Amino acid sequence: MSRAIVVLLLFLFHSVCAQAQGEPERMRIHGSQTLAAKLVPAVAEAWLRDIGYVGIRREQPAPNRTELHASRDGQPLVVEIVASSSAQGFAALVDGRAQIAMTTRRPTAAELDAGWQLGDLASHDQEFALALDGAAVVVNRANPVAKLSLRQLRALFSGEIRHWSELGAGAGPVRLHRVDGANSARDLIDERVMQGARHAAAQRHADAPALLRAIAADPWGIGFVSLRQGLGAGVRPVAIEEGGRAIAPTRVGVQSEDYPLTRRLYLYGSQMMGALSRSFALYAMGRRGQDAVARAGHFALTLRPGQRQASLAGPGDYRALVDGAQRLPLSLRFNLTGQNDSGIAASVYDSRAVRDLERLEAFMRLPPNRGRRLLVIGFADGTGPAATSLMMSNDRADLVAQELISRGLVVERVRGMGAALPLARTGAPGDRYRNERVEVWLR
Repeated sequence: MSRAIVVLLLFLFHSVCAQAQGEPERMRIHGSQTLAAKLVPAVAEAWLRDIGYVGIRREQPAPNRTELHASRDGQPLVVEIVASSSAQGFAALVDGRAQIAMTTRRPTAAELDAGWQLGDLASHDQEFALALDGAAVVVNRANPVAKLSLRQLRALFSGEIRHWSELGAGAGPVRLHRVDGANSARDLIDERVMQGARHAAAQRHADAPALLRAIAADPWGIGFVSLRQGLGAGVRPVAIEEGGRAIAPTRVGVQSEDYPLTRRLYLYGSQMMGALSRSFALYAMGRRGQDAVARAGHFALTLRPGQRQASLAGPGDYRALVDGAQRLPLSLRFNLTGQNDSGIAASVYDSRAVRDLERLEAFMRLPPNRGRRLLVIGFADGTGPAATSLMMSNDRADLVAQELISRGLVVERVRGMGAALPLARTGAPGDRYRNERVEVWLR
């Protein structure tokens, strides 16, 4: 008997025993504190309300545990949300102690090996991108620096660069500011920027608003805050690049995940998710679930077109192609990390792209958008010959265009741009995933 069947039978046995003893049914969601603190409870409350549960109340039986109690048709339900870590949430999913794991990242290779019985965790049936999170690097509005690379950020935050003149950005000393304690922005900076390097001494602040006030008063200050934090008038964010073009943390830059300091917040379930668990995960992907994400203060994946930009980076034919069009806040990417990591897997949409295609279809059927046309522009990684990159970018763009046409949408132009406008340097792990993408523009 496989381990997966054993886990399912044990879960069903405990559920039957609990119901026989008069205990309410429990849906267990374990994992990341970032999701457990506010986001998942908010979405779960909206879900319970919208599917007909009443008497919804929130309890806090332990510092790391939130419970939502409700009932429907006389049957009680408890949604148990346990804050631990992404790793512990995934372990709870593997062991059958949770039906859903909350994570700020995809599973590692070791975790995939441990959870082989869970199914294909790159599938959109088991991987659910709930929201986006990230960090903004901020300086005083008078600071002339416009963009920084991840390498330069690491040198700044580690104290290797001590003077702004080393970056050609003025004659003042670098003054670092940091919020005390653990927080989601610090986690992301440690992972994406520091990569094991130690932070230099910095002025400490109790919270992000205090940090922002300090940098607004410090012409040579620099720090980082969550993208969810409003910045105020005295500071501004810096565009960030990781070997490709520099991207600012605008709404389109963040929602398209082109901005490097952005990450997805995930829910994961096994291939044998129960009806309630799957109902919750699918609700979270829909419009009302994403409305709850936005109300909780996170970046939802709802589609709204970006503003027309007066100037764009890139080759002239790219700028001419999108002239007068509006960028939609998505970059469709492909499943290079699924069970099949061959070139065939590259033709399969990743889990977010599957949902984004559904959102795009619904968006284009709204009355204001009927009859409007789409531009589909593909990009490839530049590790091979230019002709190969151009062919691959055309293939990606054609794949998306045919999908949109099959849904009854009007596609005006389809174009591959090869390795133009890379987001990341080529050759490093994850760069192919970042660079191979398809943009969609609206006319």
